[in-house]
Amino acid sequence: MIFDLYGTLVDGSGRATPGALERVAECRGAKWAIVTSATQQLARYLLASAGIVVPEVLITGDDVARNKPAPDGYTTAVEKLGVICKRALAIEDTQSGIASARAAGLDVIAVLYGRRASFAASATFTVADLTKLRLRRREDAVDVTF
Repeated sequence: MIFDLYGTLVDGSGRATPGALERVAECRGAKWAIVTSATQQLARYLLASAGIVVPEVLITGDDVARNKPAPDGYTTAVEKLGVICKRALAIEDTQSGIASARAAGLDVIAVLYGRRASFAASATFTVADLTKLRLRRREDAVDVTF
């Protein structure tokens, strides 16, 4: 499981989006990451402000040559997690983030947050917001229901 940070897990006020804390808690013990175009310093500040634990794998704009929509962040995260792209799932809320994850070969759940589903036409799945998802750790994987 690979989450986008700004907009997906943390809102513009630096608070956790509805459902974010619960979804991150559901990943505990499984392989998961955050990929963001933000700097390492800003990403850590946003996570602390929102009360979200910093994952073992946090890929920021400081860690890649090219930011979203290039696939670099997602390919780096998958490599560091030790999984293959076809076994990873991205949760994104922007078109550039969706494009980035898809270019890396990941399936994507687009979080719409009030936008029309056509906004996320290239995503694999769409969900209204993170409260509509449930993640369940199973061994070293995460099952997703919505």
